[in-house]
Amino acid sequence: MNNVRTPQLDERLQAAADLFAACGTGADIGADHGRLSCYLLAHDQCRRMIVADISADSLAKARRLLTLHHLEDRADFRVADGLAALHENVDCVAICGMGGRVMADILERGQERLHGAALVLSCHTEIPLLRAALVRLGYHLCAERLVRAKGRFYIVLRAEPGKACYTEKELYLGPVLLREKPALWHSYLHWREGVVSCEQGHEKQLQWIREEMQHEPADC
Repeated sequence: MNNVRTPQLDERLQAAADLFAACGTGADIGADHGRLSCYLLAHDQCRRMIVADISADSLAKARRLLTLHHLEDRADFRVADGLAALHENVDCVAICGMGGRVMADILERGQERLHGAALVLSCHTEIPLLRAALVRLGYHLCAERLVRAKGRFYIVLRAEPGKACYTEKELYLGPVLLREKPALWHSYLHWREGVVSCEQGHEKQLQWIREEMQHEPADC
């Protein structure tokens, strides 16, 4: 029996794990340290994981972690650029920790390899570009989680095949977030207002943020 505790996930990766529904085969693209894959396998959310990274050194870290937890036999380790790691159909694909433009490019270049797989995505920047790319790919957003990790806000998305049409405001702030207004919403809007106020040419985005702030109570 393995008595080594699996690594604890921060709020961002925990949100990604929560959105990664139980499935037969999953893929962690850009896996780096492999913590997400380790968690999903250890908690039997996936029977098998494709653990991929463009960096052989990063993939070696992931292999060491999964080997420590005796999970390496349930993982395929692949050095590959983006979705080129997918040689077979998978149920869900996670891509976390990249910029939105890079992530959108990965998805569009490798879209023929998705075959309807669900997507769990967390980008650090340019999230409206990622949302727009998902629409072009024939995906809709079914979940958006707003979390704070190490003092920074992150949005984690789950997208599934299906047509969607979002307004500019929805692409910018998130259609699900606008509808559900989660606990951190007001704090997030204040932070975004501060960022956008320092930028030129974002008057429309600033207006959208302030519209939402007018009718949102402070977080409890």
